[in-house]
Amino acid sequence: MDEVQDSERLGVRRGRQRQLTITSLSEDQQSAMNSSIDSLQNDLSLVKTQWHNIISTDSNPLEIALAFLDDTSVGLGYRYNEFNQLEATLGNHLQEVVNEHAQAFNANVASYTKSVFALTDAQERTTQLKKDFKTVTDLITMEKGNLDELDQKCLQYTNMINSLSQIEELIKIPEAIEDNIRKEEFKGVQALIQRSFVILNSPKLKSVKQLAPIRQQIELQEHILFENIIQEIHNIIYSKNGLSKTDSNILKTISIFQNGFTSLENYLFNIANIDIVKQSKLLNGNLEEFIKLLHDNNGFKDTELMKENDTQQSEYYRIFNLLSLIKGTNRLPSALTILTERAKEEIHSIILKSTEQVRLKHPTLLKMVNKSVTEDTFGPSVNQIFSLVMRECFWEIFLKLLSAIQGHRVIFEIASFLQNSPTSHNGYRFDKVWKKLLDEVQSLLRRYLINSNLITSSHNTTTNDIEQSEPERKRLDKIFSLQDNIDEDDISKKQAGDLKSLLKDIFLGFTVNSNIDLNNIYLEDETFEQEEPLIPPSVFNMKVILEPFLLFSQASSNLIPPLLSKDSVSSIIFFNKIMEKSFFPKLRDTLDHLFISKVERNNNFAVETIDDTKIILKSAVDFQKLFYHEISVLNASNIFRVDMIDLLLETLSKFFHYMTNIFNSILDGTDKNLGKNLLKEWFKDEALIKLEESIITGNIDAINVEADALYQHCKGFYSTANHLISGDYLNNVMFESLVHLSSTLTWINSWLPQLRRTIDSTEPHHVSSTMVLNADQLRDKWSFFEYSDLSSLDNKIGHVSLLLNDESLGKFNKFIAGFKDLNLKSLSLMRFDIRARCLYKIGSLFNSTKDWKLEVGGSEIDSNISGLISDLRRVEDKLNKQKMEDAKDTVFTGIDMVNNMAFIKGARSITVLNHNGIKKMERNINVLQHGIRNMYHEASNVTTLGHALNFYELAGSSERDLIAKLEAKELTMFSPDDLKTILRLQFSEDFATQKKRASAMAGKSMSMAKPLNRRYDTALKTIETLTK
Repeated sequence: MDEVQDSERLGVRRGRQRQLTITSLSEDQQSAMNSSIDSLQNDLSLVKTQWHNIISTDSNPLEIALAFLDDTSVGLGYRYNEFNQLEATLGNHLQEVVNEHAQAFNANVASYTKSVFALTDAQERTTQLKKDFKTVTDLITMEKGNLDELDQKCLQYTNMINSLSQIEELIKIPEAIEDNIRKEEFKGVQALIQRSFVILNSPKLKSVKQLAPIRQQIELQEHILFENIIQEIHNIIYSKNGLSKTDSNILKTISIFQNGFTSLENYLFNIANIDIVKQSKLLNGNLEEFIKLLHDNNGFKDTELMKENDTQQSEYYRIFNLLSLIKGTNRLPSALTILTERAKEEIHSIILKSTEQVRLKHPTLLKMVNKSVTEDTFGPSVNQIFSLVMRECFWEIFLKLLSAIQGHRVIFEIASFLQNSPTSHNGYRFDKVWKKLLDEVQSLLRRYLINSNLITSSHNTTTNDIEQSEPERKRLDKIFSLQDNIDEDDISKKQAGDLKSLLKDIFLGFTVNSNIDLNNIYLEDETFEQEEPLIPPSVFNMKVILEPFLLFSQASSNLIPPLLSKDSVSSIIFFNKIMEKSFFPKLRDTLDHLFISKVERNNNFAVETIDDTKIILKSAVDFQKLFYHEISVLNASNIFRVDMIDLLLETLSKFFHYMTNIFNSILDGTDKNLGKNLLKEWFKDEALIKLEESIITGNIDAINVEADALYQHCKGFYSTANHLISGDYLNNVMFESLVHLSSTLTWINSWLPQLRRTIDSTEPHHVSSTMVLNADQLRDKWSFFEYSDLSSLDNKIGHVSLLLNDESLGKFNKFIAGFKDLNLKSLSLMRFDIRARCLYKIGSLFNSTKDWKLEVGGSEIDSNISGLISDLRRVEDKLNKQKMEDAKDTVFTGIDMVNNMAFIKGARSITVLNHNGIKKMERNINVLQHGIRNMYHEASNVTTLGHALNFYELAGSSERDLIAKLEAKELTMFSPDDLKTILRLQFSEDFATQKKRASAMAGKSMSMAKPLNRRYDTALKTIETLTK
């Protein structure tokens, strides 16, 4: 208590002292600080456990650096990247510790400085007190014995005896005033106060000090009268005693409890049919009539002022009467100032009381709604009773706000009339009240519409007016500074510098700007505590806010006095600014968040079964539900709005890029460290891609050139140097994902085009931003569709459509074409993958065996061919499970030409081939041919490996047969190099025998070699001549 009294005597405001010295951290901030310390501790633990043999207190940096440069088995070169990563992690976590503790460091600096100045101030005040005590002591001693003064006092007492009757009347006046104040008879109170001051200021009583308590009591009662009048005015304009009859009628219209609707459809019909423009005129009717009567009749008579009836005009008359009374006390300017300054608090109180009333009435519903409504939903559903409660709550709030600003306009007009001054200079700052009102509306919308926890893409992050907290407070002047007593040469400057240096030594990495401005530490005016919203914030809460917000905006659009309208923002302009610059970007961010949380956050390759058998990507199923829900909520099936369609097309664009990224991730799934990444090489060839798309779309003739185009990127696939490996095609998991992707794209192309519903593009669906719209037009532009249960849409997929004009239809068709093109690429990748498998397996066959001079012709199948058949059957099985018969034939079409090419080109690696080798090769070719034939769905698509069989049959014949068929033009399917390979294989066994004999008869004449070589050269020249 002593400390409190001392503080009061010293004029120290203790509430502000606590605010200066105590800095509290939120749970999130404290958690972030602890988390940063934990991260750094984990890094240090990692160094101790995994690097203790390398890095210690005795380690030599030069030795460690040399070890990292040593790439041998005994060096540390293999851990060099890991060491760099450790360094980056430690640096990031150290920076994070500094960043997270920066506020605490700065707070400690500020608290220390503030404490020093508070102690200095206390010492100065103590010195002043000592001086005051000495002065008071000196004044206690008075000169005694002044007979003239006593004589004068005696004369005064004589006059007082003569004024006893007036004093008796004066003594009774305070009680009479109290009675009139209780009865709220303010005019009678004013008359009594005026009479009392007449008596007190009379020459005989004016100097009577004994009447000072009565004077003080009367002055207090005058102040109480003033405050009561101000409070009465507040009660009227802020609807503290209930809404007016007109406002109550609107609440009855939208209240489901007062109307007893039997169905949600009837309730929504009633809401949708509120004529906002008409209701706005009705709500302003009494105000306009009052203003007209005020100026036309040159005021009102007392009988008009005091009439009591249940109309809004009587309240305006009451305000006129009350302000007239205040003017009679010469305190009208003070009253107008108070009404202006208290406006923000009273407006904020309207919102607080309305929401608190809901909390008290529906505590159970509050708990339920916080569980059912999250940021991943589309806001409160109309089938939830709490959405109806919230709708009524917002209607009440905006009607009271409208009534309040109407009351302030009445005060503005009355002040102009009573002061007989121009409306722009009457002392009442209506423009200031208007701005405060808009600030509170903006804060209200921010609490219920803006969810700061949304996850959005970096390109969609927006900063706008509705997000900015305390928009007005940023421009307020500083009202108090702790540093006003610091001069440039003050020792505190040096102490502050010393403290900064000390902090730098204690906390490594702590930095402070060298030119820090100490004047930045100051108190601002107190802000109103913003209560938690009744429901989680979401842009979809606009469903319950839009109509009352629009009614408020429309009805208040003409309330700004004409001479103040130039410097004030109209409510309709304010509405448009909020919706276009704040709400709409946040709606985009919310849809972006929904896409991320419901689609992008999925495992890219997670699958879901539809139609009992078909397996597609789960993200596509989730996107369909999300997209259909968005179409329904944005009412895109019933009304065309360019902005809303653009949002839906942006969502579709995100999904298209998401699917494209899945395809790219599959294509990139081939091992980058092994092989030449053949699939990517083929995809880089635009001509080859066009050729594949042509085959997929039905141009079978294109398969004749496909094999050669593929071979251009893998020449020598049969050789040891250029042999393909398993990393050149997809593994089984990635191929299965590719099948799921293709099935998904086919499914998307089955329903997405059906959403299109074109409209007449000549209709003026797009409204220019410069056009001024009324409330009904704005409602059409921004309203959401009230669907009672979005989950039921899953069973009504066919009933959802998307209205598109010519421009948006063109964008939509591009996405459809994009999905079809992506499906073509998926099928092309499947075709490439199968062909890469064939080339790999057949190439392995030739790479493993170079000498085909076999002693016996065995019937066993090479393991590479049997493995290839197994791979192809696995592919067939995956496609069969997806019911992709047509796609299966598309994928396998042309594989015979590739296999023919592989067996023919691979023959170039054969060094020796005899009859038994040919039989074994033909056996492998026939088995592969039979296996492929059984994989086709349509018999007409069955292919053969006849070219390869014919090739090896010719290799087993003579050169005369080869030349004869070449002359007969029966070998057009073979290239000149292929014919030369056949000729070489025909002579390969003889050449091998000749070579063997030559090595056995070294140094002796080989007479038999000349005829054999002559035959080969002659046949080769003949082939070259015939193939020119």
